[in-house]
Amino acid sequence: MSLIRACSPEDMPAVAGLFQKTFPGRRRSAPESLEAYLAELFLHHPWYDPELASRVYVSPEGAVRGFLGVLPLRMCFRGKKIRAAIAGSLMVDRPEENPLAGARLLRSFANGPQELSISESANRVSENLWQKLGGRTLPFESLEWLRILRPAGVALAFAREWFAPAVLLQPLASMIDRVARHTGRNPFGLPGGRGGYEYDTDAGEELLLEQIPRFAESYSVRPDWNRSSLQWVLAHARAKARRGPVCRRMVYGKNHAPIGCYVYYGGPHGIARVLQILARPECIDAVLDSLLTNAFRNGSVAVRGGTHPRLMNALLRHGSMFFHRSSTIVHSADAELLHAIDSGDALVTGLAGEAWTRLIGDRFA
Repeated sequence: MSLIRACSPEDMPAVAGLFQKTFPGRRRSAPESLEAYLAELFLHHPWYDPELASRVYVSPEGAVRGFLGVLPLRMCFRGKKIRAAIAGSLMVDRPEENPLAGARLLRSFANGPQELSISESANRVSENLWQKLGGRTLPFESLEWLRILRPAGVALAFAREWFAPAVLLQPLASMIDRVARHTGRNPFGLPGGRGGYEYDTDAGEELLLEQIPRFAESYSVRPDWNRSSLQWVLAHARAKARRGPVCRRMVYGKNHAPIGCYVYYGGPHGIARVLQILARPECIDAVLDSLLTNAFRNGSVAVRGGTHPRLMNALLRHGSMFFHRSSTIVHSADAELLHAIDSGDALVTGLAGEAWTRLIGDRFA
């Protein structure tokens, strides 16, 4: 008889093989580095809780045929500590033979002891499963934004994803964007000058550990990070080889006071991918100005990231485009908590979600 149970260290080879087969789309065996990382992420999290463990679906023959990764999360809600968990990496081997496995994994998780369940990367299938369990999709956290900086470069960046030899056209694309910029005919050009901020600098670990919790305090629902847990998350977020080098910046206003920070990945000729933007509510436009300017100076052709209700007006004013790839979903029996999240007064994505893990954007050799 098939069953759902907590994931154990002995399951990791099978989980790594399932991950390798499901997500990267390759059939070769999973590298040891992937197996080790999955164990570190899901079994050695600093907030690991046996009651909020990842789950596996085991076939009647005793083989692991499904997996749901669970990341425990300690949160604050208006001064009260709450128990939360993030569900991701839902995968089922041969779902046509195990059509109920995904639903059973999600149901097992949703029925756990946590007061808030979050999924930051639900596809259409898992979103439907969540809704049947009473999950609620957050529309603004389920969009992505794209701000083009170099139009010809963006066209080439998308072309390279489908046809690698297109990279040979890079000198031409760069020339077109350079000419458009100098002739004033680039509709995606950035305004000159600093938009409401005095200066920005690279942000070291100590500075981020000090300031990120301070910026997060403006949300009534937010992670209850301590130094060690936030340090662990930031360490995981350093490497995403498929997205380029990490850039971490702090933005300052008058009197040299920090007004916001951001983390993104990217470099010359690529599309920068934003992990997090945090800012004092009245300074969001200024911090976004800094981000776009810095990405342009680093040679990025566009900037892409996840939306949030607090960011929408600034993103619209900066000429961003919007699209949908996956959904952010929350589930809770606490109506007051859900209302706060629905109103945009919650930090549940980016560094507070699962996008910081190396499973999203990194390589395992």
